[in-house]
Amino acid sequence: MEFILASSSPRRKQLLSTIISNFDIIPSDIDENKLKKIESNPQKLAEKLSYEKAYSIFNNKYKENNEYTVIGSDTLVSFGNIILGKPKDRDDAIRILKLLQGNSHDIYTGTTVIIKKEHSIIFETRVNKSTVYFKNMSYYDICSYVDTKEPMDKAGAYAVQGIGKVYLKGYDGDYNSIVGLDTHMIKAIFEKYNLI
Repeated sequence: MEFILASSSPRRKQLLSTIISNFDIIPSDIDENKLKKIESNPQKLAEKLSYEKAYSIFNNKYKENNEYTVIGSDTLVSFGNIILGKPKDRDDAIRILKLLQGNSHDIYTGTTVIIKKEHSIIFETRVNKSTVYFKNMSYYDICSYVDTKEPMDKAGAYAVQGIGKVYLKGYDGDYNSIVGLDTHMIKAIFEKYNLI
């Protein structure tokens, strides 16, 4: 069985490697902005993005005869039903963190696993919701954190597994899903279909 992660995220790569040691990385090139214009519900959008990412890679390989499994994932940060993407620049990162500091927000991680095995094609999709609680941050704290550059390529302008964790009170939900991959769901599916 060949395993494919439809993402170039180093965090997702690291998390998937805790379940399986050998897999290929083929990043999806779907137009995420197109879907974001159609769907504003963060839970539905995370589900659709994970599915589209996995399906785009699966569809490209479909004519091949071998058996394979494709994993697609997408993580969205939602504050008051407003989806917060990656900051456009330093000022945008500061704006986002000013919103989040002293508040809670939700993280939606959509995960899709598509399996081509023998004469079957199996689709499994799930969305995991977690809630993250931020400490109060001064303007100096926010600027200092933004100047580390860590927030600049992160949805919600922070990394729960990085420097940003010092500004968090805690979370409800699944840590790995907050980082970017629902490893519990993936492992359960792999075991269900005897892939590992």
